[in-house]
Amino acid sequence: MTTRREFIQKSTLGAAGLTLGAKSYSRIMGANDRIRVGIVGYSDRFRGSLSPAFLSLAKELNFEFTAVSDLWSLRREAADTFYKAKGIKLRLARNNDELWEGKDTDAVFVSTPDFSHALVTADAVRAGRDVYCEKPFAETMADARVTRK
Repeated sequence: MTTRREFIQKSTLGAAGLTLGAKSYSRIMGANDRIRVGIVGYSDRFRGSLSPAFLSLAKELNFEFTAVSDLWSLRREAADTFYKAKGIKLRLARNNDELWEGKDTDAVFVSTPDFSHALVTADAVRAGRDVYCEKPFAETMADARVTRK
């Protein structure tokens, strides 16, 4: 028969174990916490600088590339080939509207020609995506104002 003292000791140890276990599990990032990132414009700068830098941090930051949008089919195919070699399956979108229609992106990298940065950023935000945009953000004040709305 268990005494009241033994019961309290065992209960306390059990509760402490659950608390410590719950804390350690709370630090584990799961698939639901993963940020799914799309690429808008598979440019030379993205390919040469941004992609390698962010791929090296993907596990630590818990994100993955999921889609690419580029008007030029050669760039879409280059992205597909590059990421397939790394074991990453991208959805290929012919334009940004196709990218926005998909539910597989939470955020996007905007790596388009300079003159379209602000307008693409505004479209991405309206589509509910977070944005990393290369500089310059905008070439005209009119374009910059579009993103404020």
